[in-house]
Amino acid sequence: MKSSTRIVSTSCTLVFAMCLPAAAQRTSPGSAPSSSPGSRPSTPTVQPSIPSPGTNFPNPQTQRQILYISGAVVMQDGTPPPEPVAIERVCGGAAHKEGYTDSKGRYQIQLGQNFELQDVSESSNVSSGLGGMNGGSGAGGPGGMGMGGVSPRDLMGCEVRAMLPGFQSTTAMIRVEGAFGEIRMDTITLQRLGGGEGTTISLTTMQAPKNARKAYEKAQKDVTKNNLKDAEKELTKAVEEYPRFAAAWALLGMINQQNKQNDEASKDFQQAINADPQYAKPYFGLAVIAATQQNWKDTVRMSDQVNRLAPLAYPEAYFFGGVANYNLGDMDNAERNMRKYISLDNEHRRPVAALYLGDILARKQDFAGAAEQAKAYLALAPNAPNSPGVREKLKQLEQLSATPAKQQ
Repeated sequence: MKSSTRIVSTSCTLVFAMCLPAAAQRTSPGSAPSSSPGSRPSTPTVQPSIPSPGTNFPNPQTQRQILYISGAVVMQDGTPPPEPVAIERVCGGAAHKEGYTDSKGRYQIQLGQNFELQDVSESSNVSSGLGGMNGGSGAGGPGGMGMGGVSPRDLMGCEVRAMLPGFQSTTAMIRVEGAFGEIRMDTITLQRLGGGEGTTISLTTMQAPKNARKAYEKAQKDVTKNNLKDAEKELTKAVEEYPRFAAAWALLGMINQQNKQNDEASKDFQQAINADPQYAKPYFGLAVIAATQQNWKDTVRMSDQVNRLAPLAYPEAYFFGGVANYNLGDMDNAERNMRKYISLDNEHRRPVAALYLGDILARKQDFAGAAEQAKAYLALAPNAPNSPGVREKLKQLEQLSATPAKQQ
């Protein structure tokens, strides 16, 4: 989800200067023997063309091909997931959502063709104003491999995993040796992460009638192909058929949120909550909307609810909670949330979290701790537009940390 809304400190007094300005083929021909005048021509000897050292031959490993991956996702007990789950390709640390499983946990997906709607459960650009260092993959276009197929060479070392908040996925290596047409993947297993009183899969999905579930699955496929209008129509059918379809309401909210229709998105998320109060995803959607609107009290309320229901499912709820508490002046809760987010942010989607934590520690006179966070940020984002300012602040913090308290 791309968003133009910027979370900024209302006083713009962050220690780390967070308030920034909008920053030819050549071959040897075969030769024929010459004949003397009047002699009977001899049959020419055809010699194979010998390529010069600089000749380039087509390499099937570098040519773009239409490749499919197919396989299955199962829960830890071997049963299929209760609802379709996202399939994500990870190459060199960069992840891209490729598509979804069907209701039986199976998938067959053409690589590199799908649009990636930014799920509210993933990294959003809501904090893009804070140094512009959001490391998450943005939505709004086709995947990194492009629409014209993929190069097998580009898939070497790539893995596939299932993405379902609150669950840990095994990975399956994409084996490209001799790849042609379809690549069969090993089965992927999802294991539930512990803790929390809520769920990340709505029980209403399993209770939905067949027609409603069919419309919901079609909507998910439409989303991956950037057919958002068609997806919206299918989701409307689903909730009309089964008004308590919480997952359908939540996906409808995501689409409206993508279209910057936050009022409609809020209504959709609330409908999802009414249908299933223990379903964590719509609370997170409301937390994101509150944060984009700088409604810090609602941001805290919704992000705290997400963390109670599913403590490990939506790491960014801790980030938004930290931002909100920071702006409300509650530095203890801001520090607690930011530390928790950083501990869960294994892919370093938001290096800016280190700047927040560093500023919080500096306000608490922990200059050595603040300096460590500045170093952590510069290690993650050495070429960021605000890195020169952060380096200057780092020098100041190191000086302060070496100065006796009385002299400070």
